[in-house]
Amino acid sequence: MTHVAIAVPTFRRPDQLRTLLASLAAQVDAPPMTIVIADNDRQHREGVATAEAMAAAGYIHAIDAFVVETPGLCHARNALVDHALAVRGATHVAMLDDDQWVGPDWLARLLAAHRAYGADMTGAPVRYQFDGPPPHWNDALFVFQAERRDDGPTGMLFSLTSAIADRALWDSTPAPWFDTRLNQIGGEDLDLYTRWAAAGRRFAWTNTTEVFESVPADRTTLRWAWRRVWRVGNTDTIVAWNRASAARRGVLVLRTLAMTGAALLLWPLSALSTQRRLTATGRVIRQFGRIAGLTGHGFKEYGG
Repeated sequence: MTHVAIAVPTFRRPDQLRTLLASLAAQVDAPPMTIVIADNDRQHREGVATAEAMAAAGYIHAIDAFVVETPGLCHARNALVDHALAVRGATHVAMLDDDQWVGPDWLARLLAAHRAYGADMTGAPVRYQFDGPPPHWNDALFVFQAERRDDGPTGMLFSLTSAIADRALWDSTPAPWFDTRLNQIGGEDLDLYTRWAAAGRRFAWTNTTEVFESVPADRTTLRWAWRRVWRVGNTDTIVAWNRASAARRGVLVLRTLAMTGAALLLWPLSALSTQRRLTATGRVIRQFGRIAGLTGHGFKEYGG
């Protein structure tokens, strides 16, 4: 019998967590599920308080909410997997973030696609919802654009959220699942997927369902976007460097320098169009993040 453990890390977002839990309670044609919540705020513990209040009010699904004392997203995610695998009868594990919510057929459609494609893990797009109008740079940068893929078997996935995996995939992966060297800078999901891809794990994609993610106003500034673009290039390179042989590291250095040079040479050609200039500037900033990654320097976005 199918039983899905839904794993959610949370940090000081009680209202958004409540919205997510309400959307999971509204699932139709879905199998039994247990919601596993890792609250990474040992001081206020608002995530645990929110979950306990909803459980006391008769929440429809079982909830396992707990505090992760050590700060950092990798610690929270590792604890989530540990608790998810301890859920009695769990056959699948899905992950969501505490600033997301789902439609009523999210899990049923995601599971149907997962079974149809015979993958170890199946992902779906994330649609970003802005508190106000989308920022003027949104069409020029990839930061808040839903990933586009064809339905069916696909290459390596990049994000944990809006994805479901067989329990066996996690069982066959030695703990800790998320590399704590990435605890403060992120990229832990990319690192895990890179290892799974190297081990021949199968990925699939479906456009039959989706996850929604809230974008607050403080994330719609161009300064925030540039920082995120830099961090993406940075974490991509750090993950690649950590897993590469000496020869591959040499190739990575040469390729990064070549791509940076190309981005700088092409940047002046974008001056006549605002959107092209934004896109070209994003490429340059991303490459600067990659160069920083070659030196081992990363932006510390998370606690730990």
